[in-house]
Amino acid sequence: MFLSRTKRAAAGGVEERRRSVRHSTAAHAAKIRLQSGREELCLLRDISAEGLRAEVYIPLEAGTPIEVELRTAHSAAGRVVWAAGKEIGVAFDAPIPAAAMLAHCSFDQGSGCLRPPRIRVAMRGLLRIDAKATIVSIGNISQAGLQIAAPEPLAPRLACSITLPGLPARGASVCWWRDGHAGLMLVESFDYAAFAAWRAGRRAQTAPAECVPRGKGTEPKLL
Repeated sequence: MFLSRTKRAAAGGVEERRRSVRHSTAAHAAKIRLQSGREELCLLRDISAEGLRAEVYIPLEAGTPIEVELRTAHSAAGRVVWAAGKEIGVAFDAPIPAAAMLAHCSFDQGSGCLRPPRIRVAMRGLLRIDAKATIVSIGNISQAGLQIAAPEPLAPRLACSITLPGLPARGASVCWWRDGHAGLMLVESFDYAAFAAWRAGRRAQTAPAECVPRGKGTEPKLL
């Protein structure tokens, strides 16, 4: 696999497998999915038909089964073969058409129809519309937006703000509403570093965010 001498030694002499061309990626965010169903983001560093190198913000060990999904929804299953600091190397279970996937990704990004990868979450947020503040359940989130539970219809382009656990309020607008759910687009997207720091900080909290009243007449606090 695609190991430097140092990383080959750290991985216990794993045989070099990535013999095809490696394609450098310009800070492409992708989604990783673990066997537990947990989803997080990663930052691709390079990719080939046999594997990839990526930056992650959660600890992963060699041998961990993993699925990587690109922003185009192409996915590949494999295993972590080495981990060093915040970087991991993944060997795919079967070769993938890496060049075609990246070309598709670049085309979609150029046409403006490429969405940041979304990860499933189980947390609550504080939605504010004008003077009304409501606790909402959040089903998934990306660097650019999120999906919330919204029993009452919300009009498209409605201005609002959303407060996520551990973060200040962020401006947003309603993109869509249907079947009791709404999509919000953030006025200012997360950059990867900020998103990673926030998610890494949430790791220690195993229970979904809860709302604890701060006293009569005051807003609830997100944990």
